[in-house]
Amino acid sequence: MHKLVLTLTLAIGLLAASCGDDAATDTVSDDPPDTTTTIDDAPINDAPVDDPVADPGSDGPILGAGPYPIADLTITVTLTEGGATTISRLACLGDTATVTGDPGPASADMMCLALNDPSINDRVVNGAPVDIACTEQYGGPEVAAISGTLDGAEIDTSFDRTNGCGIGDWELMRSFLPTPG
Repeated sequence: MHKLVLTLTLAIGLLAASCGDDAATDTVSDDPPDTTTTIDDAPINDAPVDDPVADPGSDGPILGAGPYPIADLTITVTLTEGGATTISRLACLGDTATVTGDPGPASADMMCLALNDPSINDRVVNGAPVDIACTEQYGGPEVAAISGTLDGAEIDTSFDRTNGCGIGDWELMRSFLPTPG
């Protein structure tokens, strides 16, 4: 019996010591409890993986959550042989669209939204179709080249107006292309 009382006293003493003085250390906080865990001191958000708006490590929307694709493109347009050339850089970041250079009549918003058009997107990503018959007609000396990335795909394509296929591409891409002012 003496051993039981001693064991219980020791256990109660250890519990009391581990609790500390609650009255001296309690604080009230309006902040929500921290729900992050760390691996190698890097915080990880506990948001579900399939949550389209969750951005690991922040409370904001993820890149690409807006109406635009993710793109970083350099667009070079020449309207006449040896003539005026425009070099523009287009950045579409989901919810942000910017263009540097001389965009002419095209705005960054219009250009980034145009990349959502399946026909324009396919032409930019996959280039001109091969082994197709094109009418032999000359539409002008205009040339456009596009390089960079679009939704992770490497882009390196060009088109001109030297035949019916190029004229068709030019008309398709008209809302996307910046043109020299």
